[in-house]
Formats: sequence, C-alpha cells, structure tokens
Amino acid sequence: METNKKKPTRKILIIIAISIVSIIAIILLAAYLLIHSYINKMNLVSSESDLPNQLSDNEGDSIDEELDSLLDQDHESGATDITDSPEEEINYAEDKIRVNMEENKTPIIEDKDVFNILLIGSDTRKSGGRGRSDSMILISINKKTKTITATSILRDIYLQIPGKKNNRINAAYSLGGADLLMDTIEQNFKLEVNRYASVDFFAFIDIVDAIGGVTLDVSEKEIPVINNYVSEINRLNGEEESLDNLTEPGTLLLNGKQALGYARNRYIGNNDFERTARQRRVLEQVFLKTKDLGLLELSSLMNKLLPQVTTNLTQGEIFSMILSLPSYAKYDLQQWSIPVNGSYSNLRIEGMAVLGIDFERNIGELQRRIYDIE
Repeated sequence: METNKKKPTRKILIIIAISIVSIIAIILLAAYLLIHSYINKMNLVSSESDLPNQLSDNEGDSIDEELDSLLDQDHESGATDITDSPEEEINYAEDKIRVNMEENKTPIIEDKDVFNILLIGSDTRKSGGRGRSDSMILISINKKTKTITATSILRDIYLQIPGKKNNRINAAYSLGGADLLMDTIEQNFKLEVNRYASVDFFAFIDIVDAIGGVTLDVSEKEIPVINNYVSEINRLNGEEESLDNLTEPGTLLLNGKQALGYARNRYIGNNDFERTARQRRVLEQVFLKTKDLGLLELSSLMNKLLPQVTTNLTQGEIFSMILSLPSYAKYDLQQWSIPVNGSYSNLRIEGMAVLGIDFERNIGELQRRIYDIE
C-alpha cells in the first residue's frame, strides 16, 4: 500500500517540475522575443559608407557661422576679422600630427577584456542623413578592472583624417561616416574602436520629449544661443521660428529642442570643454528620468528611439550586453575628456578654430584610464 501511495506523489512532483520548467521556458522565450523585437527596430549595419556625404572638406555649418558672429560681437575689441595663427605655430601643429602618424611606433592597443563603443551625435539637419559628429563619446567597458569609462572627444581636435588632409576630427564623419571616424580615432590615438552607435538631432529631441523634458539651470547669456538653435530646428520643421524660444533665465524645464540648443552651446564658457560638460548634464538628467519610467512608458520610448539608432553592433553583441547589464551596474563609472589640461593650444588654421594637441600625452592618458596601463 505504501508503494502505491508514493507513485501518485512522484507523478505530482514530476508534473509540478515540468510545469515550472515550462513556465520558465515561456518567460525566457517571451523575453527573447521582446529583446529581439527591439533589436530589429534598430538600423543594424556592417558599414555606413553608403550614406551620402553632406559636407566638403572646408564647408561649415551655417548656424555655427551665425553664432560665431554673435560671439565676436561680445569681444571687448569688437573686431570681427579673423586671421590664421602665426605660421610657425601652424607648422608646429602639423609636424606633431606627422610625427604621430608616420614616426610614432606605438601600436594600436587591442585587449580582449576591453570593449570600446563610440557614441556619435550627428549634427545633420535632415532626419536620416549624415553631417558632422557634433558629439563623440567613447564608452569603454573594462571587464578586468570592472570600470566603464566615458571619454568625450572634443570635436575641434586637429589631426589627420586617413586619406584626407588634416582637419578637425568632427569632419571625418561627414567625409566617410562612422567607419572613417573610427579609423581616424584608432590611427591618431592608438586604440581599437570596436563598434559605434549614432543618432542625429531629431533622435535627441525625441528622447527628451518622450521623458517629459529635462530640468537645467540656464543663464541669461545662454538664452540667445539656445534660441538660435531652436529657431533653426523650427525652420527645418516649417514652424514659426520663435516657437519655444526661451524668454528668461533660471532653473527651467527644457523640451527636446531647447535641451538640444543647451547641449550644443559652445559659445558660453570654455568653448567645447564646457559644451561637453553640458552634454553630460543632459545625459545625466535623461538617465535619471529614464530609470524611473514604467514598463509602458519605457516601451513607448524604445519604440520611438530605436528606429533612429544606427549601429554596427551585432545582434549577439547586443544580447550579450543586455544580459550583462546587472553586472555593468556594479562597475565603477568615470567621465573625462580629451585633450587633457595643459596638452593643447588654441589655433586658427584656414579660418577654422582648432585645438593643436600633444598626442603622446593624450595617448598615454587614454591608455592609463581605459586599459589601466601606466
């Protein structure tokens, strides 16, 4: 009789175990399908070279030229004529580039424990097009040291673009897309750039609007610069130019267009150094608001944003990164920018405001922070 009683009990346990396994399998399958559906919304590419060029070697942004004029009016001298730096200073900068590219025997660093993803914010005025890389942030995940390093690369760094003449680094993206920009960073700074992800102005605007805006401190001097950018977006959208223009300083809730103007501003403060700090402030606000979104709100944001992301990350790499998020959340985070203090000079070459840098010093600092090489 005892044996007969055990058999039903054993069958019940087997049924329960099978049910639990089935439920887990269904949950995992649902999670896989959900993640896969999100990944499929992204523009996964192997190369971005098929996108048309939008700028020539020397062509600048009209809105930036307008703001340069605005900035010049604030100079005490009131002078608007701009001349190039002394020839000896230009020659010195050009020689630094030549030595770094031709004579420097430092190999490009590759490390299986470090994964470098280049985040690109494009200044294209046309959704889906390609302009200059207005924002470049190298995200380095080091599994050995358990650190994630965000390196802002200032767009005015003067260097050699492979196959092109010397120019500001932000011109590389317009001339050859993400492939050329990655190659430019690798060859000039001697580190491997594994993958990239890019978004344009319109994706940035949609992100901020989708989370209900970001709260930031805006000074009186920043208002006309922000409004110039807002008016430009309005013109592109066929809207009234004064729509969403700011009227007074303070702690303000900025919508997408206003936050974009705030993040792009390099005319108040220490030019591009202060702008990268502004960009990090906006990203911090976006992160803080995004992590508090409910599932439905987060799903809505993903559905709107992901189709505007172009990346050469593979599906397998994206899945791996998503599964590793709990571990990455425990990593130490560090933020900084290049060039480092005391390693650059402000120059004007062919009418362009550029940064002539000490490559050896900046390469050494990149190796120390990202790869833990002293």
